[in-house]
Amino acid sequence: MNKQIFEQLTALFEQVFEGEVPCESLSESTLLVEDLGMNSIGFLYMAMAAEEAFGVRFENTDFEDLRTVGDVVRLIEQRQ
Repeated sequence: MNKQIFEQLTALFEQVFEGEVPCESLSESTLLVEDLGMNSIGFLYMAMAAEEAFGVRFENTDFEDLRTVGDVVRLIEQRQ
Protein backbone atom coordinates (compact mmCIF):
# COMPACT_ATOMS: atom_id res chain seq x y z
CA MET A 1 0.00 0.00 0.00
CA ASN A 2 1.23 3.46 -0.91
CA LYS A 3 1.91 5.24 2.38
CA GLN A 4 1.82 8.72 0.83
CA ILE A 5 -1.64 8.12 -0.66
CA PHE A 6 -2.82 6.64 2.66
CA GLU A 7 -1.64 9.68 4.63
CA GLN A 8 -3.17 12.14 2.18
CA LEU A 9 -6.41 10.14 2.10
CA THR A 10 -6.71 10.01 5.89
CA ALA A 11 -6.29 13.79 5.99
CA LEU A 12 -9.13 14.04 3.46
CA PHE A 13 -11.34 11.86 5.65
CA GLU A 14 -10.69 14.17 8.59
CA GLN A 15 -11.40 17.26 6.46
CA VAL A 16 -14.52 15.94 4.72
CA PHE A 17 -16.02 14.62 7.95
CA GLU A 18 -15.06 17.82 9.79
CA GLY A 19 -12.90 16.19 12.45
CA GLU A 20 -15.39 13.44 13.28
CA VAL A 21 -12.91 10.94 11.84
CA PRO A 22 -9.49 11.55 13.42
CA CYS A 23 -6.61 10.55 11.15
CA GLU A 24 -4.80 8.63 13.85
CA SER A 25 -7.74 6.23 14.22
CA LEU A 26 -7.68 5.13 10.58
CA SER A 27 -5.85 2.09 9.30
CA GLU A 28 -5.79 0.12 6.07
CA SER A 29 -8.40 -2.24 7.53
CA THR A 30 -10.81 0.45 8.78
CA LEU A 31 -14.26 -0.40 7.39
CA LEU A 32 -15.90 2.48 5.55
CA VAL A 33 -19.51 1.70 6.46
CA GLU A 34 -19.24 -0.25 9.69
CA ASP A 35 -16.44 1.74 11.36
CA LEU A 36 -16.87 5.19 9.79
CA GLY A 37 -20.61 5.14 9.19
CA MET A 38 -20.23 6.23 5.58
CA ASN A 39 -23.36 6.39 3.47
CA SER A 40 -23.93 7.30 -0.18
CA ILE A 41 -23.54 11.02 0.56
CA GLY A 42 -20.28 10.36 2.42
CA PHE A 43 -18.97 8.35 -0.54
CA LEU A 44 -19.91 11.19 -2.88
CA TYR A 45 -18.10 13.81 -0.80
CA MET A 46 -15.03 11.61 -0.42
CA ALA A 47 -14.99 10.80 -4.15
CA MET A 48 -15.12 14.48 -5.08
CA ALA A 49 -12.36 15.36 -2.61
CA ALA A 50 -10.17 12.44 -3.73
CA GLU A 51 -10.66 13.24 -7.42
CA GLU A 52 -9.48 16.77 -6.80
CA ALA A 53 -6.62 15.85 -4.46
CA PHE A 54 -5.24 12.96 -6.51
CA GLY A 55 -6.18 14.02 -10.03
CA VAL A 56 -8.16 10.85 -10.69
CA ARG A 57 -11.68 10.10 -11.93
CA PHE A 58 -14.04 7.56 -10.42
CA GLU A 59 -17.02 5.82 -11.94
CA ASN A 60 -20.16 5.10 -9.91
CA THR A 61 -19.48 1.37 -10.12
CA ASP A 62 -16.03 1.82 -8.55
CA PHE A 63 -17.61 2.16 -5.12
CA GLU A 64 -19.53 -1.12 -5.15
CA ASP A 65 -16.48 -3.12 -4.04
CA LEU A 66 -14.91 -0.65 -1.62
CA ARG A 67 -15.05 -1.95 1.94
CA THR A 68 -11.96 -0.54 3.65
CA VAL A 69 -9.68 2.49 3.61
CA GLY A 70 -7.06 0.22 2.02
CA ASP A 71 -9.47 -0.54 -0.85
CA VAL A 72 -9.74 3.20 -1.53
CA VAL A 73 -5.95 3.59 -1.49
CA ARG A 74 -5.54 0.73 -3.98
CA LEU A 75 -8.22 2.18 -6.28
CA ILE A 76 -6.45 5.55 -6.27
CA GLU A 77 -3.14 3.78 -7.04
CA GLN A 78 -4.76 2.07 -10.02
CA ARG A 79 -6.17 5.34 -11.36
CA GLN A 80 -2.97 7.39 -11.14
